[in-house]
Amino acid sequence: MVTQWRFPFLSRGAGGVLLRGVRMPFILASLWCSVAWAGGELPPAGKKSGAGRKPGLSIQVHGGGWGRVSRDDIESVLQATAETLLSRLPGRPSVPIVVTHTEGPPVALYGRGAQGEFRIRLHARGENWHLYAYEFAHELCHLLSNHDAHVEAGGEGAHANQWFEEALCETASLYVLKHLAAEWEAAPAGSRWAEEGPVLRRFFDLLIAEGHRRLPADTPLAQWLQENEAALRSDPYLRQKNELVATLMLPLFEEDGGRWEALGYLNLAPEDARAGLRRYLAHWYRHAPLQHRALVGQVLALVGVDGVMPALPAADGLLARAR
Repeated sequence: MVTQWRFPFLSRGAGGVLLRGVRMPFILASLWCSVAWAGGELPPAGKKSGAGRKPGLSIQVHGGGWGRVSRDDIESVLQATAETLLSRLPGRPSVPIVVTHTEGPPVALYGRGAQGEFRIRLHARGENWHLYAYEFAHELCHLLSNHDAHVEAGGEGAHANQWFEEALCETASLYVLKHLAAEWEAAPAGSRWAEEGPVLRRFFDLLIAEGHRRLPADTPLAQWLQENEAALRSDPYLRQKNELVATLMLPLFEEDGGRWEALGYLNLAPEDARAGLRRYLAHWYRHAPLQHRALVGQVLALVGVDGVMPALPAADGLLARAR
């Protein structure tokens, strides 16, 4: 999926301090090229990877453009990012995820590569490990959310609810930054990342404190959506609006890391591309197995969508109120 991405251009300044530069949208990312593929061949199955690789999840960094860092080190950080989202999920991508560098926006490409691999491009380079984690979590979330349904629904731009997926994927980035920071502060993955936990946490704190991530005073999200949903359906890359919704959804996923499995039941109905938000989320609720409906129900309540979940029987309702 080629996305027009609001990139926060963060990098290390003197003393490892995070610096913010200009925000601006990019034009569409350039076509997949042979340079990025470094020959176009997937490496042999026995290729040595960075520390932390787990069976069943293959993340392969290809090509150049990464700066003065090794691809094994990048793979280690991407693996740690993936584990933060997937560690409690029974199912994982069983085919390789091939990651290359881009000078454009990060992107999870539609469809598979020639050998069935998922394809992700990242803009991060050098030792900006917080950016690798932030970008990869977002694009991995698209893979988990059946993002190829956009193509099946009629092509890029045809999915009027893509803005909601973009918001979910920003939530995934925030979740990874916060939880990977805590993990690395307690036990870094290696000496190279001994000081990276606090960097991840400062980046998370910087993002979460942005003023546009807060609702106007006395304005519930349901009311805000009534005023902004039409714009979001027209342009899913209104990042400041997506980020407001994403930040409000973060506490719902904080309750249980296994809730990320619910993303696998999004975008499964053929009519999702043009459905209204209520119908789109209702399809998510109905496709999700029982163990994930609590999360989807909380999302429905957050955005003010009612009438989707079945009413409790009278006896159950009395019991629930008694509790």
